[in-house]
Amino acid sequence: MTGALSLLPAPSVLPRLVRRGDLPPGEWVGMLLDGVLVALTDDVAVTSERPPDPADRARALASALPRRGVLGRDAAAWVHAGGRAPARACVLVPVGVRRPDARPDRSCAETVFAPDDVVIVDGVPVTAPARTGADVARWLDHRDAVERLVALAAAGVDLDDVRGRLVAMTGRRHVRRAFDALEAARDQAGFDAPATAPGT
Repeated sequence: MTGALSLLPAPSVLPRLVRRGDLPPGEWVGMLLDGVLVALTDDVAVTSERPPDPADRARALASALPRRGVLGRDAAAWVHAGGRAPARACVLVPVGVRRPDARPDRSCAETVFAPDDVVIVDGVPVTAPARTGADVARWLDHRDAVERLVALAAAGVDLDDVRGRLVAMTGRRHVRRAFDALEAARDQAGFDAPATAPGT
């Protein structure tokens, strides 16, 4: 019997991160249905031995990053807090660096980075949690911004730190509407003090 078992093919060991293109046609859907894989995006999944974490999510979007690019806004919020995967990865580059071409898997924007604005998550540069909160409050539409801010708060991001970032940005684009999103998120997350813009 032992000899017969030795003739069976050895079970394949999947890497933690699996891309749809890495598997033969049909196996992707089968492994998702069988619970072997847990989808992160339409084309990236992880094996199911433990829940997805920020490192998994960062690596899922890493292929969208050009040299000197940083995952930001909606993509960074997803890396830090999970939830709904972004339709495209938002890639930020420093002002003065050539903006990479947009692709189906990414959008691009220029920004100014302070020294503490970027963290490295499993080798992938991502905007820091408080910077991410300020960015989603400024640049996402109200409902999406509130959803992401509440998720960030649930993941341990201090919305008072986000407010401090926005106060420092007073006078820049979309900051006033960012305070509206932050106030709504603070209300949903159970914060007591309002997050209204300075001078209002």
